Formats: sequence, C-alpha cells, structure tokens
Amino acid sequence: MKLIGILILALSFTKCASVKMENNHPFKIESASYSHVTGGVKGSYSSTNLIIYFAPEESVDFQKVYFQNRITKAVVEQHNDKQYIAARYKTSFNNRKDLILHADPKKEFGNTPTEEFPFELKENEAMVSYVVGKKIHYVKIENIIKKDRVFMQ
Repeated sequence: MKLIGILILALSFTKCASVKMENNHPFKIESASYSHVTGGVKGSYSSTNLIIYFAPEESVDFQKVYFQNRITKAVVEQHNDKQYIAARYKTSFNNRKDLILHADPKKEFGNTPTEEFPFELKENEAMVSYVVGKKIHYVKIENIIKKDRVFMQ
C-alpha cells in the first residue's frame, strides 16, 4: 500500500512539471533574435529585447514569453508588413522595488509575488505561450540569434 502511495505521489509531481509540446501551431516562426539595450546616461534604463518574427495562418492570442529565466507579456507588433512578438525584459537594477520582509504578514502587504520560471531553457531558447479556444499551448523557439549590444544616447 505504501508503494502505491509513493508511486501516485511521484507521478503527480512529474505531471506538474511537464508541458505538452505540439508541432502543429497556427503560425510559423520565421526568425528570432535578441539584443541587450543600454541607455546612454548613467543609471538609465537597460533591457534585453527579444524579437520573434512569425507568419500567422490564423488569429493567435499570444500570452507570455519565457526567456533567460524571465517572464513577460507577449506583445504583437508590426513593421513593414511583418508581424513579430516583442518581449522586453528590464534588466536595470535601480528600478527594482524593494520587498518588505516582516514577521507580521500585514506589513508585507503590497509585495508583488514573482512568478516561478517553469522551464529549463538554454540561453538561446525561449518558450511562447498562446491560447486557442480555451486551451493554453506552448511553442519552443531554439537557436535564437544574439545581436550586438545597443547603446542609446
């Protein structure tokens, strides 16, 4: 009886960690690249910008982009008749809001919880979630090209 309980417990943990990957998406990934962007003034904004060009076969509701242990909302933009997903990750440390840690939970009110990163990805891989109907789907993007750092003035 103990063995059955242990097996059920082990299977429940492995199921939570797995994501079903499908190969038939309602769009085609054409290319993907990222670059680090730094402002020209000391203490200014810096970010990592990921751009994923795609060709839709039908309407797609993109949700989130998971990249380099960060998560952000997927934003669909268009330039010169090409659609792309733009994922911009702030990397500035001077904009980080401090967390309040206290024995009294009421004093921690206002802290925003961070979402746990659910995937193991290489530095040049990303995961994009999208919704079709009421079901969330995922597509893994591999071999993302790293471009030169951009310095803003």
